[in-house]
Amino acid sequence: MADWGGWGLVSVIAAAIAALCTASRLRKRHARELYLIWYINSLFFLLFLALEIVAAPNHDRLTKVCSDYESICTSIYGYLTGTREELLLIGAIVGVCVGPQLLTYLLAGIFGAAIAPKYVWHIEQFVVWSLIKFIAALAGIQSATPFAKLLTHQPVTTAEFFYGLFSIAIAFGWAGLHFDLHALREAVTRQLVGAKPNWPVRQAVRIHAYFTRNAREQ
Repeated sequence: MADWGGWGLVSVIAAAIAALCTASRLRKRHARELYLIWYINSLFFLLFLALEIVAAPNHDRLTKVCSDYESICTSIYGYLTGTREELLLIGAIVGVCVGPQLLTYLLAGIFGAAIAPKYVWHIEQFVVWSLIKFIAALAGIQSATPFAKLLTHQPVTTAEFFYGLFSIAIAFGWAGLHFDLHALREAVTRQLVGAKPNWPVRQAVRIHAYFTRNAREQ
């Protein structure tokens, strides 16, 4: 049975509202991406719900259902739920692919020999969607545990339902932020080709022109 009282219920309701609000932002212009996030979440929720239900009668660890392959399952489970490892991997990708380009742009720009960084937006899209998919899968796994306890009549607290809802809200929120950044990029691009770009765009153009003053002559 679940304990539905106290601040746990408030936190679950707040997380559910956050998930609905962040998902609603995507429903009109980014329906495919909204579908993808829900699909990944649902896939991992149902998969781990079944595994949790199988493991529940014997009070075994989830990975015990793999029997002789428990070590492999433990590694896979750690990979799917290892937030720190995922963030380190994404940070490494950004550091290796984008960091040197940005630093080189700044250093070479002092001498007017800079070249605009390449493929930054492609890398950003890959990194952001890798993180979104990871969080959506994690949310499904986190949601599966309390529901499995509920279905197998094990003690479960309301707070346990919070984590999955909070994670899926973060996934939708990251997707919304990603699209907001791309919309900003498109707005800046329109400013560049327009007759009267605004002050921040004019300053950015001047800085870029100064950084690339010698490279453009070659």
